[in-house]
Amino acid sequence: MFIPGNRSSVGFPSPADDYIERTLDLNELLIKNKIATFFMRADGDGLKDSGINHGDLLIVDRSLPPAAGKTVVAVIDGELLLRKIEKHEGRLVLVSSEESAEPVVFDGEEIQVWGVITSVVHQL
Repeated sequence: MFIPGNRSSVGFPSPADDYIERTLDLNELLIKNKIATFFMRADGDGLKDSGINHGDLLIVDRSLPPAAGKTVVAVIDGELLLRKIEKHEGRLVLVSSEESAEPVVFDGEEIQVWGVITSVVHQL
C-alpha cells in the first residue's frame, strides 16, 4: 500500500558512500604555485609522443627549474616552442617528437625558459 509522504530506500547503500569527500578543486589539484603559474594552448604536434596534442591546455609553472626529463615552454630566437629537456653527452638539449626538428643545445643560443609544463588538459 502506498502512503503519500512516506519514503524508504530500496536496495543496499552504495559502497562508494564510504569514500565521498568534498568537491574536487582542479586549481588545488593541478596548481602548486598560483603566482608563478599560467595557462596556454599547445600549437602543433611537436610533443605528441609526450601526450601533448594540438589545442591541449597546458599548465605551466615558472617557479620550477628546467631539468632533464621535464617539458618546458622556451623562447628560441624569438619563437615560442614546447620542448622536452634531455641530456645528451653531458649537455642539456631541447628535443621535439618531430623528426624534422633539430635538437637545440643550451650552449651558445639565445634560449629563455618560460616555465615547466606540469599538467596537460585535453578532450577525449
